[in-house]
Amino acid sequence: MPPELAELACGAKTRTGTPCKRKDIYSNGRCKFHGGLSTGPTTEEGKRKAAMNGVRPKKKRSL
Repeated sequence: MPPELAELACGAKTRTGTPCKRKDIYSNGRCKFHGGLSTGPTTEEGKRKAAMNGVRPKKKRSL
């Protein structure tokens, strides 16, 4: 990240409508809370695995 961008705030709109003030931003210009949503699986194998989520019941854990 260029040094002149080091102290910039995230700037993403928060739930209250104000800009985010976090200074620890990633190289994409957003903080860890406002980095953007996942685009989902892109490969055929990943899409197949994602489609199986929720189909099988979870294993029961003994405490």
